[in-house]
Amino acid sequence: MKKIAFLILTLTGVAYAGSDRYVIEGDLDLASSSVKKVGGQVSHKLKYHRALIAHLSDGQLKSLKQITSSLAIERDGMVEVQGKPTGGSTTQPPESVPWGIGHINSQAAWATSTGLGSIVCVVDTGVQRNHPDLETNVMGGENFVVSRGFVDPNKWDDDNGHGTHVAGTIAALDNEIGVVGVAPQASIFAAKVLDRRGSGYNSDIAEGIRSCISHGAHVINMSLGGPSDSSILKSAVQEAYAAGLVVVAAAGNESGPVSYPAKYSEVIAVSAIDSSNKLAYFSNFGPEVDFAAPGVSVTSTTKGSSYATYNGTSMASPHVAGVAALMLSSGLNTLKSRDIGLSSASQGQGLIDALLSVTPEVIP
Repeated sequence: MKKIAFLILTLTGVAYAGSDRYVIEGDLDLASSSVKKVGGQVSHKLKYHRALIAHLSDGQLKSLKQITSSLAIERDGMVEVQGKPTGGSTTQPPESVPWGIGHINSQAAWATSTGLGSIVCVVDTGVQRNHPDLETNVMGGENFVVSRGFVDPNKWDDDNGHGTHVAGTIAALDNEIGVVGVAPQASIFAAKVLDRRGSGYNSDIAEGIRSCISHGAHVINMSLGGPSDSSILKSAVQEAYAAGLVVVAAAGNESGPVSYPAKYSEVIAVSAIDSSNKLAYFSNFGPEVDFAAPGVSVTSTTKGSSYATYNGTSMASPHVAGVAALMLSSGLNTLKSRDIGLSSASQGQGLIDALLSVTPEVIP
């Protein structure tokens, strides 16, 4: 992942070797002129937050800090998708219910709620807007990835496949083809923050989160993660939480500690299990895990109007986001689960359960 730092595009569209990407907050006119003065490269200003992105070598960073102390400067850490395909793709098979959808009792929940009225924001590689198993539910999107030196907000289509896979697990249509999602009538908004390789930056994730808030989302799904804490990412998560959004993220695939942003207390961190209710060999774990969900051999939609099977906590997270959409649509506000016998570090409160989450508690 670190090698990608040497292929950063600048405003001229040329690779800027030997530099790192930084987020600079404060007086943006001062920041821009100061970056140029030390020989750095200004990339772009953020849309939803008062900050700009710049590329600086170590020497340039040191000089920048020497000539101004009023700017907040943070290295822009990298994140990547937390799921990978395990085989080839197929096109438009007859509809089947993926094992994970049944495993969390989604079908039983549909008598109460199918997610109608809930908006789930998929912060990812984009979503194929005209996928036949998704297009009715895709309400729009916004792009934050720099391409050829600038950010085109309208280019939010999925050039990787991962985001479309995530969206399908959340809200693939019940339409007699392909698959059906946890909440087949929920709406999807796509915040494209990861490039065609499935990689991106904390600042772009933060922009995506703020876009979700701006576009009226009720649930945010982030099937991505990285090792770096980030003030700009954390503040965006806190804004979403304060606005009442349900924020869900993949725990990570390193068989180790929970990654960011799932590690933040405002985020629902999701680990991955297989069909035998065993913790997936790749799944991260720890005290931050809130729920477990299916993340092994998960079949869903992908780019090219096709379908593929993926593994990852990326696949577990949208099961929980979909249940959140069902829950909110039913007028409730508490996600529920069932104990599957794993440690709390592995399953959190347990395996997410759609039926329990849409069923009001009976008070004796």
